[in-house]
Amino acid sequence: MIALALTLALLPTKPPHGGPTDVSTAAATQSSNTAAQPSEQSDSKKQSAISVHRGSLHNAVEAQGYFEPTDPSDIRIRPKVYSGELAIKSIAANGSAVKKGDVILEIDPSTIDKQLAAVENEVAAAHANLAKAQADERIGREQDELALKMQTEATQRADDEVKWFHDIDGPNLLLQNDQGLKNVKANLDDQQDELNELKKMYKSDDLTTDTADIVVKRAVRSLENAKVSLKITTDNAQKMKEYVYPARKESVLEAAKQAEQQLEALKAAQAQSKVLRETALATATASSKAADEHVADLKADKEKLTVRAPADGVVLYGQFAGGAFQNVDERNYRPGERLAAQQPVLTVYTPGKLRLHLDLPEAKFFEVSAGSKATIKPVAFENAKFEGTCDRAPGIPVNTQQGPVYPLTISCAEVDPKFVPGMRANARIETPAAEMAILVPNSAVAEGHVWVKTDDGVERRDVVVGKSDGKQTEIKRGLNDGDEILVEAQK
Repeated sequence: MIALALTLALLPTKPPHGGPTDVSTAAATQSSNTAAQPSEQSDSKKQSAISVHRGSLHNAVEAQGYFEPTDPSDIRIRPKVYSGELAIKSIAANGSAVKKGDVILEIDPSTIDKQLAAVENEVAAAHANLAKAQADERIGREQDELALKMQTEATQRADDEVKWFHDIDGPNLLLQNDQGLKNVKANLDDQQDELNELKKMYKSDDLTTDTADIVVKRAVRSLENAKVSLKITTDNAQKMKEYVYPARKESVLEAAKQAEQQLEALKAAQAQSKVLRETALATATASSKAADEHVADLKADKEKLTVRAPADGVVLYGQFAGGAFQNVDERNYRPGERLAAQQPVLTVYTPGKLRLHLDLPEAKFFEVSAGSKATIKPVAFENAKFEGTCDRAPGIPVNTQQGPVYPLTISCAEVDPKFVPGMRANARIETPAAEMAILVPNSAVAEGHVWVKTDDGVERRDVVVGKSDGKQTEIKRGLNDGDEILVEAQK
């Protein structure tokens, strides 16, 4: 208790009525104590303590940023299919004011005109190929229909031949063969009978011997001829039954089978031809469509080579990024100079429509809420001041050489047109006050710890810190009213 009283006695006292501390008196007291007890004074300084109290902590985030255009128009050539050179034909002057619809950039169209002429020739050839493919498909389909009809009819006739052969031609052939053989045999019998009768007749006395010889010889010859005819006919009849008839029957059957095979082969060939014709037609159609789309895309790309101002505003060369315009060398934007596709060329912005961009460290960024009010003071104009509203973006950090920062933008009402993108400005953002918060000096906190005095000495205690105004820090958890802590954090 004596040591505690000694320590409290050494603390600076506040004069009445909130006046400044009597520095000379404190210095004298300190000098005297130092002279009397140097080691005791050093220990008491290390052990300087205060009682924790509650209060209101008013805080504000202060930072410097730059003005950037609100909703600027990024002008660049974005061709879809054109890949030729982009030579500047004309371009608006850097910093010039333009009206909506004014031509601000024009690219020389001579190269794309040559490509268009070549592509239009490709289109004509593609259309001709398509017309031929369509005609080939139509004629091939008609030819297939005719050939299929003819072959189907031929197959039917072959089937009919088989039926006729089985029902009429074959039986009649055998019947005719048998009938012919019977006729020859009957003729032979008739010749034999006639010869026998002649021989009987010529035995009478009415005929002379010469006449009898002549008639009998003729009959004998006829009989011999009849025998020969019978042999021939018999042989032919055998051949008909054993060879000709089976061969003819087999021929009719084979013809029918062949007709069926030809019909099936024709169908298969026609199916393949149909696929090939349809594939050729689809390919020609796709090629024609692709050629049409190519020429349409090139024509659209040609339209893009003439750029008009999307709104009233000011034209500046290059692209605004990181607080300044990039690639602004006017020598790169003279007529005849070449640009790259997708290259930022111009920025069109509306004077007076600006917002302030800040890059805040994590601790400051998360103190700001969307809609917080901010006071903005341009650096170059000390007497200028206006209000803005914070637009909290998603908390995505951007890595810099100084560590991660969080981008924050402050929307402004109509800004004086004399302020331009890239100008610097200071912003003060009011944050909600911490009411009835436990407050300690900033010096008392180190790495989430404070040192609390107890009856047994000093103990380190973990705390959760909140806001800070640069002098005092809010303690959210870890201390209670009346706790006595060291003013200086221990090392």
